[in-house]
Formats: sequence, C-alpha cells, structure tokens
Amino acid sequence: MTTFAPHHIALSVGDLDRSKAFYGYFGFRPVAEWSKSDKSLTISHLRQDDGFVLELFHYADDGARPRPAFTVGNNLPEIGVKHVGFTVPDLAATRAEIIEAGIGEVTEIARGRTLVDYFFVIDPDGMYVEVVHDVRDLDPERPLLLTDAPR
Repeated sequence: MTTFAPHHIALSVGDLDRSKAFYGYFGFRPVAEWSKSDKSLTISHLRQDDGFVLELFHYADDGARPRPAFTVGNNLPEIGVKHVGFTVPDLAATRAEIIEAGIGEVTEIARGRTLVDYFFVIDPDGMYVEVVHDVRDLDPERPLLLTDAPR
C-alpha cells in the first residue's frame, strides 16, 4: 500500500514579498521561484526544514482585489480549505512571541470542540493561520468520538 506524506499547501497571495516575510516567521524559506516573462504570475516555493512546502501564487492583478472578509469560523460551512495549522510545544509563549514580533493580528487562546488548544494569527491577505498545542493521545484503533450532548 502506498504511503502518503504531507508535501505542500498552496495559497494565492496579494503581495508576494509581504507573504514571504510573514511565512518566514513560521520557518518557511524560499527554495524555488518561477515567473512568467511578463510578471503576470509568479509561483514561489518556500520550505520548512522538515521539507514541507508552501506554494505561493501571486498574480500581478491580485493587489487590486479586496481582502477576504474572514472572521474566526465565519466561513466554515462553505466547502473548501479553511486554514493551515502548525503545532508548537508552548502555546502561550508562542502567542506572546508572535505578538511581540508584530507579524499579524492574533486571537485569544481557546479550546476547540475537538479538545485542541489554539489561537489564530492573520496573514497579510486576511487568511487564518492556526497555532495549536495538541496533547491528545489519539489512536486510530480507538478514535475520539465527541458530541455537543450534555455530559
């Protein structure tokens, strides 16, 4: 049976340099870039040390498009990718570091419905990046089944 491992996620961005700087904070470094000769499209690959790639698409006319009007959870019912998430060992310390660095608006720490503690930081295009601390002992042989029913 084939084994699948994470490789990349792709985002379309309005300002390539601002996005590279923002995602650089999360350990992504430029490793490849392609541009159309007329600069109407640039594709940039940024990679973390573990090999995970962030593929950024920048169309020259993206800067004129309005920023999405996202708030935490307001578009979850719509089908499609919602955010990228990164895990850290110390959520509160990481949140404080991100606030100190001033890289984007940061939400409060919360506990999710699936028992993961998290906060979001908003990237230059208004997309949400989730930072989580996950201490659940998950086992595919015994999935954690949760409900909103009273206990």
